Amino acid sequence: MQIADHIERTRADRSAPEVLDRLQAIYQRRQKDEWRATVDRLDALRQSFSEERRQVFPAALRDRLTSAARGGRRDDPRGPGLRYKSLIEARNAEVDLKAVKALHDRAYDKFGQLVKGYSAFHFHESVVGSLADALAQPPIVYVAPDPDKEKLFYPHFGGCWDRLDQNQATGDGAIVENRSYLDCAARMGSKLVARNDDASDVDLLCAYRENGYLVPFKTLRTGILQVKADLTALVCRHHISTYDEFGWSDFHATTRGRLVMAVFWNWDDVDPANEVSDQWFISGLDCRGDGESFPGTRVQAVPGERRIINLFTDVAFPAGRELWVYVGVADRIWALLNDVSIDISIDSAWLLNSLAIRSI
Repeated sequence: MQIADHIERTRADRSAPEVLDRLQAIYQRRQKDEWRATVDRLDALRQSFSEERRQVFPAALRDRLTSAARGGRRDDPRGPGLRYKSLIEARNAEVDLKAVKALHDRAYDKFGQLVKGYSAFHFHESVVGSLADALAQPPIVYVAPDPDKEKLFYPHFGGCWDRLDQNQATGDGAIVENRSYLDCAARMGSKLVARNDDASDVDLLCAYRENGYLVPFKTLRTGILQVKADLTALVCRHHISTYDEFGWSDFHATTRGRLVMAVFWNWDDVDPANEVSDQWFISGLDCRGDGESFPGTRVQAVPGERRIINLFTDVAFPAGRELWVYVGVADRIWALLNDVSIDISIDSAWLLNSLAIRSI
């Protein structure tokens, strides 16, 4: 975390490195526990899925299917594809294809539950700058904020925080890049790139990064807080491309971007007093299948697009209390692979134009 000069001068009792070390270390330990719990459940799913598949497809049968799928003329566009040849050979070997499909469906459904959760979708406000868009909207009347009800913050903010980054990959998979776009002026976001060019029986890829800004706020009345974040997209592209390695393959992969808001009692507090998020800030990509079809690159927000998000705490805070409010972007990649090569990435950078905070 970096601290603006005017904030640093008012906090001469505690050095920036001490604040950074204490807050970062303890928060990362808590978040790693949460991350590790999810990854451990995913890895247990990967291992059980792989073991059940090996019972259906022992090594000798797997080699037989692979040889059959890759045999013959592979450059003949009129010939049967890898998946067709693999399925025919499996049927000849009297594999219970219905049982196999049920096994795969259970595994990928469980994967989806672990990585996506059950958060309900809701709309955010979108503000764009073209004339056509302006004419399509009702007239906007500017009303200055009431200082007794709302406080506005503009760049530079009180503090910036590269809050957490995590990586996990099995087999030949690799997290190629996990980079922050945080510049401690107003930009935030991340670039995550993961690849697996030779997936083994069942592989797992996970990458995560979160960063954002902190501002001080004194509650004006007892009640919950409303935080309105005004953001502009600089770049927001999500990508998934896959390749079916030998015909008997499938996968489930997802990307997601969240807007996170947390409230801290003190600047150097170890845990937030309350934390909520807009789970659908960036809907991301979610795909599963045989690896032969994939979404490719999808622009989730066009450069220059503005989004205004309202977030509300789910606990009340007493009047006259000085707090620190954090707003940041969290990006995540998850992929469960069964003999499918993958290239999956998030390239997402946003400008935080302003924050408006009020007690309601």
